[in-house]
Amino acid sequence: MSKSSIVIAALIVCLVLLAAGAWVLFGQATGFDYAHADEYTAGDATVTDPIENLDVNWLNGKVNIEYHEGSGVYVSETALGSISEDMQLRWWLDGTTLRIQYAKPGLHLFVNIQKYLTVSLPQGITLKSAVIKATSADLNIPSLMAETTVLETTSGNMCTGVTTGKLTASSTSGSMDISQMGDAEKVVFSVTSGNINAQLNNAKELVTNSTSGSITLHGTGSTDSMGLHSTSGNIYAEFDKVNKAEISSTSGAITTKFGACDRLSINATSGDVTAFLPVEPGFSCTVNTASGGFESDIPLEKRGNTYTCGNGSAQYQINTTSGSIHIAQ
Repeated sequence: MSKSSIVIAALIVCLVLLAAGAWVLFGQATGFDYAHADEYTAGDATVTDPIENLDVNWLNGKVNIEYHEGSGVYVSETALGSISEDMQLRWWLDGTTLRIQYAKPGLHLFVNIQKYLTVSLPQGITLKSAVIKATSADLNIPSLMAETTVLETTSGNMCTGVTTGKLTASSTSGSMDISQMGDAEKVVFSVTSGNINAQLNNAKELVTNSTSGSITLHGTGSTDSMGLHSTSGNIYAEFDKVNKAEISSTSGAITTKFGACDRLSINATSGDVTAFLPVEPGFSCTVNTASGGFESDIPLEKRGNTYTCGNGSAQYQINTTSGSIHIAQ
C-alpha cells in the first residue's frame, strides 16, 4: 500500500471515530412507526369533538396531563431546540379516541431534543380509557379520571394521581410515585429496577412485582386481595384493612403494618421480616425459619411452631430461610 493510501485510510478512520463520538455525545437515531400514519395531522391542535379515550405514545421529554375550564381538548408541545415538521407531534381523532404520536413515522436523528407534551382536558371529564406510553419521557399527571388507565415507561419517571376503576402501571428503570383515588377494582404495578411509592384507596385487588426496586405502599379503606413480590428490593406495606395478603421477597426486607387482616402469608429467603399484627380479635401465626431468629412484642401462646394471640381467628404464616422474624405491635 502506498504512503498516500495509508494517509487516506487513516483520515477515514479518524473521521469515522469522530462521527461516532459525536453521535454518542450529541445525538441518537430513533425508529418510530405506527399504523394509519396518513390519518394523523402535524402540530398543536384544539379538538372540539367528543373524546372518550386518550392514547398517547411519546419518546422523550415529558408528558403533562392537565385540566381547564371550558370545552374542547388542547394538545400542544414545546421543545428544547428547534424541530423540523417531521419531528412535530401527530394527532388523530379516531372516532372518539384521541391518538397522539411523538413525530412522523420513520428513522429520526435528533440532537439533544426533548419535547414536552401537554394535553389539557375539560374539567370534570371522565374518560373511558387512558393509555399513556413513554420511552424515556417522564409522566406528570397530577389528576386523571378514567374508567381504565394504563401507564408505561421505559426509563422515565411517573408522578401521577388517578381516579380509575382499573389501573396498570409499569416501568423498567423509572420510578413510580402514584396516588390512586376513588375505588378501584384492580391495581397492577410492575417495575424492574425502579422504585414504587403508591398511595391507594379501596383498591380491591392489588398486584405488585419488582426485581430490584423497592416497594412502598400505603392504603386506606379496604383491600380484598394483595400480592406483593420482589426479588432484591425491600417491601413496606401499610394498610387499614386487608382480607388476604401474599407477600414474598428473595433478599429484600419485608415490613407489614395492617390495621386488620384475615389471612396473611409472608415468604422471605434472606431478608428480615417485621410484621405489625393486630391483636384484636386475635390471630394464629405459623412460623418457619431455618437459621433466622424470632421475637415478638406481643404475648403469644406457643404450640410447636404456631403462636396464638386472642381468639386465634385470623390465619397467618411467615416463612424465612436465613432472615429473622419480628412480630411487632
